[in-house]
Amino acid sequence: MWDYLAPVAEMIDDLVTVYRYDQRACGRSTGGPPYDVATAVADLDALRDHWDLPQWIILGHSWGASLALAYSLAYPSRVRALIYLCGTGIDASWHEEYYRNRDALLTPSERRQLADLGAQLSVVQGAEFDAVERAYCELSWSTDIADRSHAREFARQLFVDGLHINFQVNRVLGKDGRHFIERPIMVEQVAALQIPTLVIHGALDPRPARVARHLAQCMPFARYAELPNVGHLPWIERPDLLRGVLRPFLERLS
Repeated sequence: MWDYLAPVAEMIDDLVTVYRYDQRACGRSTGGPPYDVATAVADLDALRDHWDLPQWIILGHSWGASLALAYSLAYPSRVRALIYLCGTGIDASWHEEYYRNRDALLTPSERRQLADLGAQLSVVQGAEFDAVERAYCELSWSTDIADRSHAREFARQLFVDGLHINFQVNRVLGKDGRHFIERPIMVEQVAALQIPTLVIHGALDPRPARVARHLAQCMPFARYAELPNVGHLPWIERPDLLRGVLRPFLERLS
């Protein structure tokens, strides 16, 4: 996708200088393959070097949390701290549970609609593709919202006019990311990380909180914060709760 974390940056930019970016071939960024974890980590470190930062705090959301963890493993001396927001941990067992939880939030009609829209994405073009993509994303992202009465409305806040999901990157990088993050050796590797870490998860995120909690338990300097009655997008649903855990963590680092 594109960078959608401006509201998170605004919670903390009086405490730290916040740098945001669009990943390779996503959002406003150009670039081509390879779409893999190694390249995504290298791109991130190239930005650190470009911004002349000897050390920085890494924050990532969802897939970005996995990328932030991968970067921390590759360059631990360059990471002052890690903020792991609504990630999927290092336990591969979350996949089936996520799809069960997501489907339970949709009506039978909505599940059929989501499948139909997904199938259309590969055959429609132009303005029709834009409309199908938007409908597909809105319905899919609505399951990331715990407050079902405002789910579609909140999901629409992620859209940026003129920007689209790069489904090729999503598919290729997603596959490599899962292979990298869910290796059995990851438990041993994260246990060796001597980096202050804040793991945050929404209690009602369809991606089970137990995998984020497990990751925090594996890390010697990690704190786990679970936000009640919140799904996958806490800055949209309960910005006060997210702000309330982010700011004290950053203040303690100074």
